[in-house]
Amino acid sequence: MLESEIPGILVAMPKLDNTYFEKSIILLCNYNVDGAFGLIMNRPSSTKVKELLSPELSKKNAFNIPLLLGGPVEPDSFWAIHSSEISIEDTTKISSKINLSSAKNILNLISEGQNINSIQLGLGYSGWGPGQLDHEINQESWWLAPLDEKLLIEMEYEIRWEKTIENLGFDLLTTTSSQTGMV
Repeated sequence: MLESEIPGILVAMPKLDNTYFEKSIILLCNYNVDGAFGLIMNRPSSTKVKELLSPELSKKNAFNIPLLLGGPVEPDSFWAIHSSEISIEDTTKISSKINLSSAKNILNLISEGQNINSIQLGLGYSGWGPGQLDHEINQESWWLAPLDEKLLIEMEYEIRWEKTIENLGFDLLTTTSSQTGMV
C-alpha cells in the first residue's frame, strides 16, 4: 500500500464474516512504517451521544445521533469526525471536507456556541502494527478504496458497506475473494 492512498476507506471483504470487522467500513486515517490507524464508520451503538453529555449540550439536536464504535483498541478514546469549518490545536485534517479531533475539545467549542455542519462521534479505534494491514490486504480480508466523503458524511450507517461494495463493482452473490486488495 502507498501512503498516497491514505486517507482511504478500508472495506471488509466477505472473508471477515463472523469477525469483529464483519461488514465494516473504516476511515483509514493514517498509515506508515509504524502501522495503521482507522475508525469504523458504520457501527452505531444503541447509545445516543446526547446520553453522554451535560444537560446543556444534550438538548442540542446535533447530538441525537448514535455513538459509533470505532474499533476494539482503546474503547475509552472519544473522537469526532466533523466538517472542516472547525479546526483546533489537536485537529487532524483528513481531507478538504473532513477533520478528526478529540471529541471533548469539539464539544467544548460547541458548548461555547460554535456551529458545526456535520459531526459523528465515537469511541475506540482500529489499529494495525507494522506490516499487519498490508498482510491482511494481501490475504484478501480488506479492500482499500478511495476516500468517499459523501459516504462518510451523508449516507446512513446501515447502508454504507453495501453501497461501497456495490460502487466497487462487487456482486455479493458471487464475491468470496478478489485478485488484489486495492483499487
